[in-house]
Amino acid sequence: MWSIVRSLSLASLISSACTVTAQLSFVASVKQHGKDVDASGLSFVRIPPLEHRWHASRPRRGQNNRTVERDAVSYSANWCGASQHASDSDGIKSVLGYFTAPDLTLRPGTPAPQFAAAWVGIDGAACNTTLLQAGVTTIVNSDGGQSASAWWEWYPEASYTISGLKVKAGEWMSVNITTKDASSAILVIENADTGTSVTLELNNGPQLCRRDAEWILEDFYESGKQVALANFADLWFVDSGATTVGGKNVGFDGATMVHLRDENGNVLCSPEPYDNSNFVVVSKP
Repeated sequence: MWSIVRSLSLASLISSACTVTAQLSFVASVKQHGKDVDASGLSFVRIPPLEHRWHASRPRRGQNNRTVERDAVSYSANWCGASQHASDSDGIKSVLGYFTAPDLTLRPGTPAPQFAAAWVGIDGAACNTTLLQAGVTTIVNSDGGQSASAWWEWYPEASYTISGLKVKAGEWMSVNITTKDASSAILVIENADTGTSVTLELNNGPQLCRRDAEWILEDFYESGKQVALANFADLWFVDSGATTVGGKNVGFDGATMVHLRDENGNVLCSPEPYDNSNFVVVSKP
């Protein structure tokens, strides 16, 4: 099997006041239509850790201040989608999501370029100290032209654009993350339209809580500022779900449905539940 190996020091990514006990390392391999292929053209372009890619979800509360258990609603400045929560005694082991790379159009009255990112991950809500995620970011320029790129991140480590895994807006992607324990995992991201997949064997990552599973469209931050959110075609997460350490299958029933709204209270994006394994994220004008 062709593969490449990377090992990166935590010391270059977090405060020197912290004690460094291990290095995040990963081995990457590539398949084309299920067959191993040469991975020499694959590279990972490192960018700073994206601290904006976690969100403390606040469920809607009903009468007598009781939390609404089924299809709870929360609002976020940057997330839009579904956040499912595991019990304290049976954490999240794996998460799977099929979705389209965001297909964008310009939002009127907002300067270009405009953006949207779609991803699948573990933790980041009830557990906001770490987040293991992978997905696609799409950019639309002033002339309407788009470009998309796949990436992964184990926050608070750096993020990596996956150079060599080509993606176009509107193509179907899948992300499958399976934890081996709280600090190691297998991550597979695939462009289903082209049949190309990248598998990452991750070790010595930041300790996961394994409390949350997420399927999210995000209006992320860059250089301390939130990027301009584009309009986008309806973005479905289909045939998606998670499993727990104890072997239980969980879907979107009972998940918190997170709506994105701006600083003026305008809702820009809403998730609309369909069934236990499918929901759609809708752009709001």
